[in-house]
Amino acid sequence: MAVDNLPCELPADASEAFGEQLMQWAFPAWLNDDADGTLARATVTENGKLMPRFAYLQDYVAGKE
Repeated sequence: MAVDNLPCELPADASEAFGEQLMQWAFPAWLNDDADGTLARATVTENGKLMPRFAYLQDYVAGKE
């Protein structure tokens, strides 16, 4: 690994915390067919289009910032 890449590496504690959150929230949602809508609320795009919850990003996506 080059020294230039070191600042881009994720710290181990951030990786562990992300994994814990994934196991706590995402995996159970996948296993119960997203009964409580966790994955649906987190989905930003589907079939190449922004979900209604994230429609406010359309101008940014179109480059109209």
